[in-house]
Amino acid sequence: MLRGLYAAANAMRYRANEVETVANNLANVTTDGYKRDRIAVRSFGDLLMSRIEAAPEETLRMQAIPPQVGVMNLGGPIGETEFIDFSPGAPRVTGNPLDIFIEGPGFFAINTPNGERYTRAGSFTLDSEGKIVTQSGFEVQDASRNAIRITSPAPININQDGTITQDGIPVAQLRLVEFPDLTALEKEGGTLFVPADPNAVPVPAVNSAVEQGTIEGSNVNAINSLVNLITAQRAYEAAARAVDMFNQSLSRVSGEIGRIPV
Repeated sequence: MLRGLYAAANAMRYRANEVETVANNLANVTTDGYKRDRIAVRSFGDLLMSRIEAAPEETLRMQAIPPQVGVMNLGGPIGETEFIDFSPGAPRVTGNPLDIFIEGPGFFAINTPNGERYTRAGSFTLDSEGKIVTQSGFEVQDASRNAIRITSPAPININQDGTITQDGIPVAQLRLVEFPDLTALEKEGGTLFVPADPNAVPVPAVNSAVEQGTIEGSNVNAINSLVNLITAQRAYEAAARAVDMFNQSLSRVSGEIGRIPV
């Protein structure tokens, strides 16, 4: 009975986390460059049952393995691992010269007050000083990791390699980077990413190209996410009913079965 209670309780915890994750994804379905979070479920391994009470006192003092009874599997989705889905979002043509889409696994390098960060959201603009910045006001880096300043009113053209020109004259080049292992990245609010491992060093992008006048949308599928949200909510409610049922059964066992008749 306790085994079923543990399984149902852990199912509730997992489904609650799933509901929160899917709901957050849905809230960012229109956020350009957003990457959805996903959960991979793993089942708990077998729990080794040992007869500690039957172990000799000398064995316990030596911390050796006491006699084994067998194994018990608690069942149910007890553990889960959250990860970021880096699949590309759909491109959307805007015609804005500072909207930039990355074709490939690359990222834009951004200067922030907390240091260098990376993003796929290429909806840029000019600040009051003529610097190319993100929608949050963070500076977009050039190949030398400096801010890019536009001083001429001439039209801005951006080549596939990220070179910015005005009237055919090179102004700067966007710094595009790639990560050999995307699992080394973690989110830092909005659409910014930061390496979770200090050894995860970005390398110059060689498999990426940019397209001007186009932006990458969110990779969240609204319909699939809504279906997953409803499914997770119903599964949570079913697990909650199971927990309540086991709780009532345990109350009956402790309150009635052991009662001495008078």
